[in-house]
Amino acid sequence: MKMTGIAARCIGLFALAFATLGVASAKELAPPTGDVVLTVSGAIGVHNAGDLAEFDLPMLEAMPKTEIRTTTPWTDGVTTFEGFALKDLLDAVGAAGSDLSAIALNDYATIIPTSDADLGVIVAYKVNGEYISVREKGPLWVIYPFDQQPDLKTETNYGRSIWQLNRFEVR
Repeated sequence: MKMTGIAARCIGLFALAFATLGVASAKELAPPTGDVVLTVSGAIGVHNAGDLAEFDLPMLEAMPKTEIRTTTPWTDGVTTFEGFALKDLLDAVGAAGSDLSAIALNDYATIIPTSDADLGVIVAYKVNGEYISVREKGPLWVIYPFDQQPDLKTETNYGRSIWQLNRFEVR
């Protein structure tokens, strides 16, 4: 059967679309080689430990670095927080939910809308150039750009700035 030029182009476009979808669903996440500091579960499409995505610190540091210089109710003066964009993490795990249950080492939990990732929220692993110890609110701390966007200075967003973070559940 001979195809017309238009039919052949349509089939080619469909093949390209399916190939692109296949690449997106075939994203892989290497397993951690060190101690796991962050686990992401729930509505995610990329896994490396059963139905979870686990990260050690070097994996998190390999994400594009970003920093926020801001004041917070918990620090003195302007503080520099360095880490990765929440948006980059959500992209890396193929997050498909509308919110995150963020859980700390002591089981404190808060809900963060995934849309907050578009506000420039980061997950910090350093404060003023030093890794954050558990004693100092580490190993990970969710930080909003409070000084850059003063309307974010609300009790709700302060409550979402969870420290000693070790788990996200995408819902």
